[in-house]
Amino acid sequence: MNSAPRLHKGLRDSCLGGALPLPEVFRLARRGGFEGVELTLPADGPFSLRASDAERSELRGLAADGPPIFSLNAGLPCQFSASSLDPATRGEGQALVRSSIDLASDLGVDTLLYIPGVVTDDAPFTEVWDAARAAAERLLPHAEQAGVTLAVENVWNALILSPRDMLEFVDGFASPHLRVYFDVGNVMQFGRPQHWIEALGSDRIARVHVKDFTLQPGGWLGFTQLLHGDVDWPVVMRTLRDVGYSGWVTPEVSPSSAAPEAWVSELSAAMDTIIGYYQG
Repeated sequence: MNSAPRLHKGLRDSCLGGALPLPEVFRLARRGGFEGVELTLPADGPFSLRASDAERSELRGLAADGPPIFSLNAGLPCQFSASSLDPATRGEGQALVRSSIDLASDLGVDTLLYIPGVVTDDAPFTEVWDAARAAAERLLPHAEQAGVTLAVENVWNALILSPRDMLEFVDGFASPHLRVYFDVGNVMQFGRPQHWIEALGSDRIARVHVKDFTLQPGGWLGFTQLLHGDVDWPVVMRTLRDVGYSGWVTPEVSPSSAAPEAWVSELSAAMDTIIGYYQG
């Protein structure tokens, strides 16, 4: 029996655009050879973070037919941040994270993508950092009781910009249910992903997103399709292997104007190339 660490090829639904019905997302994932689906659900409406019992039953059926659901978003952090300085927004944000935790537990999903806060002109760093810590302190007991991990993603939120920032935030709670959702492409503007991986280690990294990034011109225009940017994929994947990471690796890229079947095949082939570097 081969017990060597391996990666699982996931598909994030947003890679396919937002208009496809959920059964079609699962069908395309199967067609592309993806082993699991990551869902980004809205706050309300059909198949939301507050899904009805009937919708939850249908989601479980889709996952049982395959591929399974391996991750969900925790709340809607861009619209309702759990650490917003506005009390009403913060309350709604935390309520949505709790709903996400409950839904994940009900669906057998053990990890949520969690964005702890966003710094803006009207929300300065120090206040957001303190509010993000306070929000995590309030939400983490609920996650722990449900057996669900909140995985903090390194996004362009002007809050966690270095491995040291991430270590300070995550290690400050000393909980196995607060870990890291590491995004390879998101760090290219500020550093190199292999250095983050070495600093965080496999004990902290719960999930991995992959996207590519072109250093020139940089900025938002720097994000590009997989294997078309400046990410040193052989080095990144070898570093993941060296620190002992095994688990889900999932593209988080813009959808394509190509036909869905052709796009899924292209995306799957790029992921196979990237995962191949891990396998050596």
